[in-house]
Amino acid sequence: MRVAIIISFIAGLLWSGQADARCKTFSASSMYDVGISPTAAWRTDYPSSSSAGLPAWSTIPFATEPEHYMQAVLETVRPYFHYKDNSLVGTGNEPWWMSEWMDYGKLGREPLMGLTKELAPRTHQLSQTSQAGSQVWAVNFYNDPGAVALHQVFADPCSPAVPEKLLFADRTVAIKFLFTDANLGKFAGQVDYLNGGPVYKAHIDPEGIGFPAETSGRKTRDVNLLQLDVGVRDNNATSTGWVFGTFVWMGPTKGDGLFDNLVPAVLLWAEDEGVVGDDIKESWVNPAIKAKLSGWKERPFLGFQGRANGPADNLNSSCLSCHAAARLPLAAVGIARPGKNPVDLSDAAAVAAHVDLWFRNIKPGEVFQPANPPAVAALDYSLQVRAAIERMCQACEDGAMDGATPQICSKAGYFTGPQCVPASADQVVASQRVRKIQSLPRE
Repeated sequence: MRVAIIISFIAGLLWSGQADARCKTFSASSMYDVGISPTAAWRTDYPSSSSAGLPAWSTIPFATEPEHYMQAVLETVRPYFHYKDNSLVGTGNEPWWMSEWMDYGKLGREPLMGLTKELAPRTHQLSQTSQAGSQVWAVNFYNDPGAVALHQVFADPCSPAVPEKLLFADRTVAIKFLFTDANLGKFAGQVDYLNGGPVYKAHIDPEGIGFPAETSGRKTRDVNLLQLDVGVRDNNATSTGWVFGTFVWMGPTKGDGLFDNLVPAVLLWAEDEGVVGDDIKESWVNPAIKAKLSGWKERPFLGFQGRANGPADNLNSSCLSCHAAARLPLAAVGIARPGKNPVDLSDAAAVAAHVDLWFRNIKPGEVFQPANPPAVAALDYSLQVRAAIERMCQACEDGAMDGATPQICSKAGYFTGPQCVPASADQVVASQRVRKIQSLPRE
């Protein structure tokens, strides 16, 4: 028994060392290097192979039983995350991993829960009474099969290896917890379905700062859980390979105050390619809560013309269309932006052009807008990997990491200098260009 205890203790020490696989030549982390504690202890010790079995959701037809499918996915998450001491915490050995390199720049991870800044909600986006100026922050994780792909990319965290076609295995699940201050402080009472929600602490931008701000001005403030997004790599989704959905936190508080309050809101498995109008058949929007989340002037629908999207997300897009743009480098058209609120629905040509551009069924390994500029990597719907590589290249350009420039930065055209130190006016211009790319939302 004594030998077993000693072995277990040593294994624990090895585990804690493996969990922090950060690039050791990087010294400007917005999460780890800011002197704030306690720091969220999420895993980056990616497995090289998966032992995941057949999940319950894999046998549920998502198109005809969307709520059943979503709840089965949620049951794979529920045992490993909890609300404790005003924080989202794991069990310590949760089979969920976050991406490297999301902890740099104005949108970079804060330390208390590892949240990154998302696109700021606009007036009347979250509800008929919500106002601009609130913030949304989020943290993403991949399950065991998904983390194998992260291992492929980040085996050397100082020089990621991104294949021409990054592919996530069937049964991969990506999840994203999104938090907001949109019903707290001066915004209290503006999003009624969040009333009474548990309060979490996050070290984020000051109240009312919707745009990205300098990390030095961040403060520890209160936020509520707004939604939980899920992305499932499911071979049964033959058009895209993915099923995306969103749960929304709906009060009043009950049970654990976390998962027990998450209500399935939307699910989609394809883009209703070429469909102009509201005859949407490849998205499901929960009729029980639809009127709480959309149906007014500023938010006529959650996703474009009735496609699925979460309340924090862009109504000109959908869960799939946003993530389908994941590639290196980012396409010239970027990611579907809010633009006019919404696209002018009275302009038939504008609507048709918008649908044609953004609502194509992109398959795993296929590149969105492949030629402008030429893509060096298709990322299989992973905006996490895209943002991570861009931020690492920015850190290299800024001299926030030492050593030779990672090959992917040169290959993707983000930074072509041989060393991670700005040395010329041309490099500074290139750095500013990448900063502009980084400022785009990840939805």
